[in-house]
Amino acid sequence: MSLILQGGCRCGQVRYTSSSPALDVRACHCRDCQYASGSAFSTVAYFPRASVELHGKLASYSVKGSDGLTVNRLFCPDCGTPMCSELVELPDLIFIKVGTLDDPNSVELGGHMWWRSKVEWLKIADDLEKLPANPPL
Repeated sequence: MSLILQGGCRCGQVRYTSSSPALDVRACHCRDCQYASGSAFSTVAYFPRASVELHGKLASYSVKGSDGLTVNRLFCPDCGTPMCSELVELPDLIFIKVGTLDDPNSVELGGHMWWRSKVEWLKIADDLEKLPANPPL
């Protein structure tokens, strides 16, 4: 696998590499991502699932996301770092949390999704696309 991007959890027990650049990078403002991140939104980079290798023990928690899709949220059981999400209905993609990249500046935000769920007090001054819900995939 030719290394493009890499990252891992805070304690280093979980690591990943990608042989592909991100297909897209979005800030997700859905209510489920607010819960999962403990913040106003979660920023994720989409990758082809076949291009990402995960190493280390992961725990998971499955939920129905804001659009009714089944979201498997994977995290480090040792330090609790949220690592990535997999959608049962979209098995060819993996959604890596941008904060877990060794260099979060190595990707560029492409836009926002679930804008209709954005918390009112958050002021965002970019000119990026602001989708009301999930982007078409």
